Amino acid sequence: MQNFTAWLFSSPTGQDSPGAIFVWWEQRRVSFNLIIGTYGIVCLLVFFVAITTSNHLPPGDDTVEPLALMAAPLIINLLYTLGWIAEMTCRSIEPRVSPQFGPRLLKLGLGLGLFLSTLPAAYWVGLRLLQWIGIAI
Repeated sequence: MQNFTAWLFSSPTGQDSPGAIFVWWEQRRVSFNLIIGTYGIVCLLVFFVAITTSNHLPPGDDTVEPLALMAAPLIINLLYTLGWIAEMTCRSIEPRVSPQFGPRLLKLGLGLGLFLSTLPAAYWVGLRLLQWIGIAI
């Protein structure tokens, strides 16, 4: 796991050309998607269990908009693409940008993706806990 993390967030190998930046980001896209996707599925399952047991979902209503589930991977990958676009833009404006700029952007994007995936599940699990201890309806 340490080797994977070291590779994922490693600095590019001294090349700041647009092509090298593009390759660095695209070599990590599948790993990024697997991390976000796996965590997202776990959060979605937790969300489904919490919302369906909360008695807040009227019979016949969807727990999640199906179009949102289909759009999420596309939006996530669009935002991922903005990572290498932002890095290329910054490096063209200021060539002396730290070699850690790309890895930091990737960490920020990964952290934000994990955080946003957690929100619905955390909200409904929190509500269920409040129901369990008798504070919420």
